[in-house]
Amino acid sequence: MKRGTLIVTALCAVAVFFACKGADKGYDLYIYNSKGENAAQFEAMCQAYAAAKGARIKAFSIGSGQDHMETLRAEMNAKNKPAIFSIQGIKELVEWKEGGFVMDLNQVQDSAFAALAAGIAPSLRLTTGDAASYGVPYNVEGYGFIVDTRMLADIFGAANVEPLIADIKTATYDEWAALVKTLDGWIKAPSAAQVTLSGNSYSFAPSRSGLAANLTGVFAVMGAEKWTYGDHYINVALNAVFSSANDAFTAGEDKIRSARPALVDYAQALDLKTSYLAGKNGPAQRGQDFVSSANFGYDQTVQIFADGKAVFFKQGNWAYGNIANVNKEAAERLEFLPVKMPFKAADIVRTDGMTVEKLNRSIPVFVPNYYAINALASDAEKKLACDFLVWLNTSPEGQRFLINEFAFIPYNADPAVTTVPNSLGNSIIEYMKTGDIIAAPYHGAPASWSGDVVGLKLMEDYLTKAVWTPADYDAIADYAVDQWLKLK
Repeated sequence: MKRGTLIVTALCAVAVFFACKGADKGYDLYIYNSKGENAAQFEAMCQAYAAAKGARIKAFSIGSGQDHMETLRAEMNAKNKPAIFSIQGIKELVEWKEGGFVMDLNQVQDSAFAALAAGIAPSLRLTTGDAASYGVPYNVEGYGFIVDTRMLADIFGAANVEPLIADIKTATYDEWAALVKTLDGWIKAPSAAQVTLSGNSYSFAPSRSGLAANLTGVFAVMGAEKWTYGDHYINVALNAVFSSANDAFTAGEDKIRSARPALVDYAQALDLKTSYLAGKNGPAQRGQDFVSSANFGYDQTVQIFADGKAVFFKQGNWAYGNIANVNKEAAERLEFLPVKMPFKAADIVRTDGMTVEKLNRSIPVFVPNYYAINALASDAEKKLACDFLVWLNTSPEGQRFLINEFAFIPYNADPAVTTVPNSLGNSIIEYMKTGDIIAAPYHGAPASWSGDVVGLKLMEDYLTKAVWTPADYDAIADYAVDQWLKLK
């Protein structure tokens, strides 16, 4: 009897052991990261936190070109869901809020986390307009036309670079368009031509030398990446109508329809940009080749710019690492110039004092991603999630990763005293200092509208055409407005 009892006891112990092992997921905290460009640094940061705190961390980052929302939906439907996950603005928040996945950060009782949540500036909070706050910002980002200052020196002379950049920033759209067209002519047949910017005249070098000898076109453009001309380019135009993502999210039909003139401006500006394309081995043009990922995908276009084949490259400071991987020296000489559009005073329907001049001298600066805490996670996982986010955003080691490894501008940075170790981040901080920044109202549009709907339409029906007409500008604007109303 005694021996039999011992055997049964031993078998029970084994069963309990394996049951516990089966319940052990192998980690304490699962974090989902939607910024694939910093996947390696994100993994290193999670390992550093695990070593410091004795917590087991599972870090997952999406791959290049991977659909963030489809991937996250799959993870949220899995047995073991992330306790921290990424939300890219209001348009994604709606889905996770309706599904009961996202926790109101104001409800957290932990004092350190409560202080962190309360310290998020109202303009940066992820909310649908109520008092709730649903995310901790990853950082702030910005975008515009990236330019290599040495390229400008080789085209216009080193002594002219600083005044030239200042004058491009404040130039009118017509002056900008004249610069683009004159650059195109100079690349094809160099001469001592002149352009006028903000009332000042600048002369081109009589011949192409230095970096300028490599030029094949004015713009490096990712024709295969519809988010670049859908989400980000169209966002500049939306700033003529909406002051914020919340403003766009809550807009009624009349206000949405009032965006039509600005969207015509957008189409005209996109036509200009995609009419003067740099290719890998020579000038490029719109067509099926231009929307091919094999030729004008993200990596290929970064290479075109980093190799000095183009003067301007519309991207954000997130591209700094990609450019540095191709050309580290060039990455240290980069600055942002504003994306200009042919706005007229009547196109601006905002009532907060926005002007054509301010729109055309500003760059969008905004929160691109938020860390959300999964409301369906266990209490233990929620506590670990709060601890992690406090560490990331307040500790010296967390800040080191954000600034030095991720090349981020912390969302709570003071632009008067903050510098970051990369040229594009510091260029954004300069715009923040002067207040020449605009918002990201496209985040408040229906979730699929800007990229998957308008962007796809542009890719299929317009970026494959060599010539656009004013009728095309009207058709693009009408389609954009109609689809917003249809999806709302």
